[in-house]
Formats: sequence, structure tokens, C-alpha cells
Amino acid sequence: MKNKYFFIIILFFTSINYSFSQIHESKKIIPLKNIPDVIHIPKKHGDNFGHLLVQDDKGRIKPINTLAIELLRKIHKKNSIENLDANQWLISMHQDNFFWIKVPFIKVDSKGGFNFLRKVNANQDNYVSMMNLYSFNPKSKKIKFLLQEDYKVALSKNPMHRNEYDKSVILLSERIGILHEIFQGKYLRIFPIPNDIHHTWSSWIIMDSKYSRLNPYGFSMFNDYLKSLFRAQNEKNWKIADQEIEKIRLYQIKYAKSILPTNRKISVEIMYNKIHIFYTLSFLYAILGLIIIFNSFLSIFFHKKYLSISYKILVTIVLILFILQSLGLISRCYISGHAPWSNGYESAIFISWCLTVIGLIFYNNQFVLGITSLISSILLMIAHSNIMDPEITNLVPVLKSNWLIIHVATITSSYGFFFTGSLLGFLVLILYILSGFFPLHKKMIKIHIERLTIINEMCLTIGIFLLTIGTFLGAIWANNSWGRYWSWDPKETWALISIIIYAFVLHIRLIPSIRGLYSFNFFSVLSVFSIIMTYFGVNYYLSGLHSYAKGEPLEISYWVYCSLLLFIIITIASYYCKQKYNNINKKVNYK
Repeated sequence: MKNKYFFIIILFFTSINYSFSQIHESKKIIPLKNIPDVIHIPKKHGDNFGHLLVQDDKGRIKPINTLAIELLRKIHKKNSIENLDANQWLISMHQDNFFWIKVPFIKVDSKGGFNFLRKVNANQDNYVSMMNLYSFNPKSKKIKFLLQEDYKVALSKNPMHRNEYDKSVILLSERIGILHEIFQGKYLRIFPIPNDIHHTWSSWIIMDSKYSRLNPYGFSMFNDYLKSLFRAQNEKNWKIADQEIEKIRLYQIKYAKSILPTNRKISVEIMYNKIHIFYTLSFLYAILGLIIIFNSFLSIFFHKKYLSISYKILVTIVLILFILQSLGLISRCYISGHAPWSNGYESAIFISWCLTVIGLIFYNNQFVLGITSLISSILLMIAHSNIMDPEITNLVPVLKSNWLIIHVATITSSYGFFFTGSLLGFLVLILYILSGFFPLHKKMIKIHIERLTIINEMCLTIGIFLLTIGTFLGAIWANNSWGRYWSWDPKETWALISIIIYAFVLHIRLIPSIRGLYSFNFFSVLSVFSIIMTYFGVNYYLSGLHSYAKGEPLEISYWVYCSLLLFIIITIASYYCKQKYNNINKKVNYK
């Protein structure tokens, strides 16, 4: 997949050497801040264009607005450029692609280092123009991609052995490849092929497996639209361009009416794109979670009425955000036509939703709601990181089953309880440390430790129940799909390992030498690593029958090591404070 970007770059620019040389000789870079002064496409017309339908390479019919946002995020890492939204940007890209060659709007990964940023001529905001990524030879009239050799070297390496420079080179080359595919008309597949039994759509170019050929209907209609843009701008009458959009819309209805989404679904998807609810909630949940946890610690030392009132207000706000999150999940389900937990991104936002449910169930304990809000925020942030793709896609064949709703929902909801239990256990370890520094409040801290441990045990019990049931349901689904109940697939194996580990944690109270509140909470934190391996590790480091969810192997981030180090420090400190507290009690009882 990645090799094609390199060849697209070379093939495309070989065909436009002369035009590119003229632009390159001008050396005129257009700053992003000047874009609003150059692009004069009204937002209303952009919205009209965004309501047109397009077919992606996986066959899903969706609004152009969705496509425009997806492409702009991949290239620019934002949903807009200055005050230009994604719709206006995509129109302008097709109207005058040579203009955009001179605009530094391509995001560059700063992790590549100073030498990388200098080589690609990135500006202070880490953006680069396409023109700056090529050197032009006036004698041979040929151009060369600056990262051509670096890209070959980086791509030849094992993903686990690539350094930050290699990764930055690959990412930037992929963004350039996407731009060239836009120029070639690959993405704007808005013209249904008449009488095609597979309901295939094309751009003004029909991309066949062996060769590409001109789509006469598409070329004529889109060419008319581009001409109408110039007329509309000159005459300041955008009804001219709107009429051409309407012609394309009627063409879509004529040849693909049976597979078109309803107007309501189109409107819901565009609204979903604009609100960007889950990304916004990731920050709001983080702020609320930290405030609630801080409020909870204050309530240990100060019994003030205003702390209770403020907590009730915070609970109300969390409830409102939960309703918005639920509406976001329902909207995604309605848009996609399937349960919103079919890939990594959707499972992350669903587990986040489950965590908020858990927090609201145990809202009487302030710590629980604060912890779940914080974990929910972290999961949403992970969902919107580079390792997960928020794109709505059609289901792969193996997932087109009612078992998706039952099995996956049961398994992923169990993860929410396990994550909650681990953070509660971690919080209890911190409370043990506080008991050593604040002896006057030991009685109140002990009450909180006991309450949180009870809730922790309830979470782990519910979690193991759901995980066990989900694993059995998965075995039934596997028999229907693959003809066998169990195949020792990595996902299945690690699910079984997690069940065994949590069964042990829940039964350590029966082992005299290690039973106790401290041991239970310590092991509840330690055991969550089996869930992290089951959820993240298997997808990115192992392969098997669940390979549809597998991503590229990722380098273990530094924050993982930092988290482990923090856990070790907290564990040692809490154990020391616990022993100190027990020794004091023994002396008091002896006297």
C-alpha cells in the first residue's frame, strides 16, 4: 500500500514537468494567513457541495463533506485551514491545484528532528509546501522528490526498527501521495457508472485494474462545474455553480437511487462531522475528572457544605456530557448502519461510554466518578491519536453478523470495569501513602480505602462475568464463521489468560499469606496489563484470525515506561506507609 505513494509521486510529476518548472522558478510561497484573501468560495456553496454524495474505495456512499474532512485531517492534521473549511478547501484543490502546490499546509512531524525539518524546508509551525519538497534541474527539465532515497530506505526497514526520522519521512511521503491522488481524481468518485451491476462509481477518470480511461459523462459534468466556479466568482452569482451541483445530484439519483442514503442520514452525518463530539468530550472529561478527584481529596480533610454542593453540580455536568456522548454513539450507529464497535476507534469510544456509565452508577462515591471520567478522557484521546482511524467504514464480511452486537459489546464493556478497578486500586495505594503523612485523618482515609475496595471488587466481579460470557459467545460465533469453537488465536488466548488472572485476584482473599485490602488492590492494578495486552497488544504485535483489526507494530511509547516506574514508586511508598501504620497499631495494642 505504501509503495504506491512513491510511484504516484514520480509518475504524476513526470507528466507535469513543464508546468511545475514554471511554478518552481517563481519561488513564491503563499502563507497560510493569506489564504482567505485568495480563496473566495462562499461557505453556503461549500455546504451545498459537501452534501453531494461520493463513493469511497471501500464502497461506502457518504457525503463529500466527510471525504473532505478525512483528507484534510490526513494532510493538514486539522479540520480547516484558517477560516477555510474542508468543503471549500476540496473545491479549491480541484479548481486550482497549482495554487495549492505553493501553499505550506502539509503537516510535518517534528519528531523527525532538526535535520529532517531543515531538509524539507518546514516553516516555524511545521508546515511545508509541495513545491519545497522537489528540486528542479533546469537543464534536464526534470524534478526530483527530496525524500526519494530516504523513503526507499525507510520503507525497506522492519517497522519495529524504524527511527523517528524514518517514520517522519514515510508519513510526509504518504501525505504527498494523497495530494497527488486528489489531483488525479481518485477520491472524487461522484458519478455512478450507468447500469453497473456492482454499483460502482467513478471520478472523471475510471480507474480500472489494468488501465485508466476517461469517463466522458463525468469529465463533461465536472468540467462544467469547474467552469461555473469561475463564472460565479466573476459575476458574483453562485446560483450558477449551485445549478451544476444540482445536475450532478440528479445524475446520482437517476443511476443509483436504490443505494443512496436518505437526506436525513446525510444531514445527520454532516452534523456529526461538524460537532466532532468525541474529540471535544476527551478534553471536557479530563477537566471534570481532575476537578472531581481534587474535590474528593478535599472532602477527606474538610467537611464543608460547599464541597457537597459543588460535587452535585459536577455530577449534573457529567450526566449532560454522557447524554451527548450517547447521542454521538447513536448517530454513528445510524450513519454506519451497524453497531459502533467494529474497529479500534469505535471500541475505544464505546469503552469510554461504558466507563462513564460505571461512574454514574457509583456516583455516591466521588472518587469513582472522577476516576472513570479521567479514564474515559484518556481512551478518547487515544482514539483520536495517530494509531486509530476515526473513519466510518463498511463492515468486513466476517463482522456482518448479529454476533457483533452481542459478543463484542459484552467483551468491550468488561474492559471498562477492569480499567475502573485498576485505577481504584491505584487510588487506594495513594490513600495508604496519605495515611502515613496525615495521621490525624487515618480513620477517614481507612473508611475510604474500605469503600473503594468494595467497589473495586464489585467492578472486577462484573468484569470477569462479562469477559467469560463474552468469550463463550465468541466461541459460538467462531464456530459459525470458521467452523471451530476454539483455535488458540492470540485474541482468544489472551482473553483466557485474563479470565484466569482475574479469577486469581478475586480469590486471593482465601489465601492467608497474601489476603488483605492492600494485596487485593495491588493485584487489581497489576492484572490490568493482561487487558491492555488483550485490547492493544494483540492488535498491533500479533496476528491471527482477528487480523482485520491488526495494525502495524508500534514502538512502545516512553509513557508506558514512565507509568510502570510511577506504579513501582507508588507501590513501594504505599507498602512502607502500610507497614509503618501496622507497627504503630501493634505497639498501641501491646501497651
